[in-house]
Amino acid sequence: MQHGTGSFDTALADPIETTGSLQDAARNLLLDCGALKPGQRVVILAEDPALGWYDAICPAVTARLAAELGAEVSVLPVGGPDSGVGLLTEAVFEQADLRIYFARIGDQSRFCAQPAHGISVMVYARLAETFGSDFGVRPHAEMLALKERVNRRLFEASEIRITCPRGTELRGTPPRSGSEPEDVTVRRFPMCMPAPMPAAGFSGRVALAGYLAPTGSRAYEPASLKLDTTVFAEIDGGRITGHTGAAEDVAAIQRHYDHVSALFGIDPGVVHSWHAGIHAGCSFPGMPEANPDLWSNSVFGSPAYLHFHTCGDYAPGEICWMVADPMVVADGETFWSHGRLHLD
Repeated sequence: MQHGTGSFDTALADPIETTGSLQDAARNLLLDCGALKPGQRVVILAEDPALGWYDAICPAVTARLAAELGAEVSVLPVGGPDSGVGLLTEAVFEQADLRIYFARIGDQSRFCAQPAHGISVMVYARLAETFGSDFGVRPHAEMLALKERVNRRLFEASEIRITCPRGTELRGTPPRSGSEPEDVTVRRFPMCMPAPMPAAGFSGRVALAGYLAPTGSRAYEPASLKLDTTVFAEIDGGRITGHTGAAEDVAAIQRHYDHVSALFGIDPGVVHSWHAGIHAGCSFPGMPEANPDLWSNSVFGSPAYLHFHTCGDYAPGEICWMVADPMVVADGETFWSHGRLHLD
């Protein structure tokens, strides 16, 4: 097994006592999601645990199991979204059969072209307590099958209605073709989201409360915006036409959108798409106010949340709306309600 240099690498190399659940999660990731075969080259990009997003245990357990399964393993320590990206052009990365991101830079490359050779996987189970839970252990093939079933039913619907306890009221239709949009080029583990539903056919209003959060596409500051009250975003055909609510929060939202759209030269008025979580094991061990960015990027796969991609005419946009306890009804059939995905 090969490693980079520095104190983070030393932490990865230390002996680790692992539980069966962590081993099961690593096997699920490597074999069921990554389709690893003996003799293949695996590169694990591991974000510095000091940044507070990933621990050192999950990549270490995965690297050790990959080596035991006969793979040639390299672990590349990286920094946050603004650092370490140069590693992605190294030969060891481009020539790998399996690239695993325990790092946010994987989120930044989700919708971009990946090296022609091999498989790339972005990991959202960031801590041992979530990696070794039902979130990481539930069979990947089972979650893929659930995703495809949800996709098929939603994209075949004639009308979809989205509501929530705070007053969201949105109606619309899937694309007329009935086909799913192109999905990300990086595999997600655990699989916890159906394909994003284009919002161009949707109109109404969405209740914005708590925080506006980044999507993980690009890094910017401030990463989130706290709202003291509930503000309604008015939408017509997938475009934001105005906001209703307390003047202070409405003005803050406008400033935030102006700032982010100016940074990247993008259209601030676009609501590109939406989707709700499908993995009941998805959770966040903390309070949202401790780190709204980390919170929103951890719970988006839970059925308790539906989120919108806004600010930018592309997926996933740059500003995320998190809608708690959504109700999604397609052609009169309830798919999500009270934090649950109705599997029947």
